[in-house]
Amino acid sequence: MPLAFLAVLLPTLFWDRPVDTADALRKAGIERLYVPAGQEQAWRKQGFAASPFDRARAVQAVAPTVEYRMDVASATRVPWLDANGWRFDREPARVFFYDAPAGSAALAAAEAFAYGAEAAIRAAPEDLAQFAGMLHFLGEIDQPRLPVMANIGVLDDGSDTMAEVLNLLARHNLLFHVVPAAGLKYDLNIRQVPANADPYEFAMQIRRDLTDEKRLLRIYGSNVVLVRLTGDAAQARLHLLNYGKGTVKGLRVRVLGSYKNGRLSAFEHPGTQLEDYSVENGATEFTIPEMGTYAVVDLRR
Repeated sequence: MPLAFLAVLLPTLFWDRPVDTADALRKAGIERLYVPAGQEQAWRKQGFAASPFDRARAVQAVAPTVEYRMDVASATRVPWLDANGWRFDREPARVFFYDAPAGSAALAAAEAFAYGAEAAIRAAPEDLAQFAGMLHFLGEIDQPRLPVMANIGVLDDGSDTMAEVLNLLARHNLLFHVVPAAGLKYDLNIRQVPANADPYEFAMQIRRDLTDEKRLLRIYGSNVVLVRLTGDAAQARLHLLNYGKGTVKGLRVRVLGSYKNGRLSAFEHPGTQLEDYSVENGATEFTIPEMGTYAVVDLRR
């Protein structure tokens, strides 16, 4: 695939540290950079493909991570995922900026790639090697983008309440797509959030109205993995993002539709293959034995 095509899709490191850190970037395998305006020529002299980047014109993305909060109803800790997928779907034409603390740059790169978002990522120096490894992995699996697959069409009114609903839908892996008008291709269309509605209760009502049987995608075995599904009549691509700190093992996946073949590409776990693959009753199921930060499953009919 032409490198120029890849360059449009892959996230880019934002580096505002001195030019004398060039050796650290070379050691990590970084070649492309965003730098503050006025510094690009100095970095180009060092052999880097450097372009100026204005942080003020970008949308601030949250650092992807998981927090554990007390569940009032059950007095147990439940994960709260800080993720940006719903923001990317809401503003697909915008450029995003991550100020990624140590340990989060690789996940930020995978997240932006999964949603096809243009993003600059300010990584901590200790994350350079893993970040570069993720970029290499993304380059190897990159392909022309497929249409978004979703159960729910959302007519976004731009309100904070709608933002919270989108966030909650994403956190519960209820696949939606922001659209300009309601469409028959979706099982449900959300035109507005009722006045004074509780966003959580509204999102859960959407889940009940949709029913689990109609969901295009369901996962079992983790509450820290978020998914994105794209595809057409012949194929589908499933992105799985792990916001937890550890390896996820034994993740079971159910995709609506009959796919004869499935191939797994898992960052940090090369050579891992899908297990217990079955196609029956109009659905495809399989197990991902282990995954780290990010995995992609390519399905073909």
